[in-house]
Amino acid sequence: MLHPVIQAYCEEDIVDIKGFDRSELVHAEEGLFVMRAYPGPDCGNNIGTVHGGFLLALADIAGTGAADTLGRENATMSVNSSFLRPALVTDEYLEVTGTVLKSGKSVVVVEVEIRRPEGQLCMKSTVTVAVFDSPIIEVERFAHLRENED
Repeated sequence: MLHPVIQAYCEEDIVDIKGFDRSELVHAEEGLFVMRAYPGPDCGNNIGTVHGGFLLALADIAGTGAADTLGRENATMSVNSSFLRPALVTDEYLEVTGTVLKSGKSVVVVEVEIRRPEGQLCMKSTVTVAVFDSPIIEVERFAHLRENED
């Protein structure tokens, strides 16, 4: 089970970016971050598919979210993605899963998969994340959660 401060930090990853307020954290544990995004016409292009930029942003969120579960502040270094099939603006949701493949002293590598509700893989990404010495648990804006610990 994740520390409550790290859990709250992961939840904030989802809602802190404007335009992604239709996304939610489904599950987080050390090395794994799962979210759902609910696309709509405003996320699409002129042919009814979800815009690649929207999908790339989701990959970035899930990549850093998976790195967050390790408990250290971080920032995206690179995102390398393959678009395998379209996601549709009419899809009920998109399942976005970030899984840590390698965790080093200064870099974390995360695999991200974006799937349609029926399970079809739409995009696969490798997100490389720089990690810093400062632990998330010491981040001041979550101090109220530390105070409630047993």
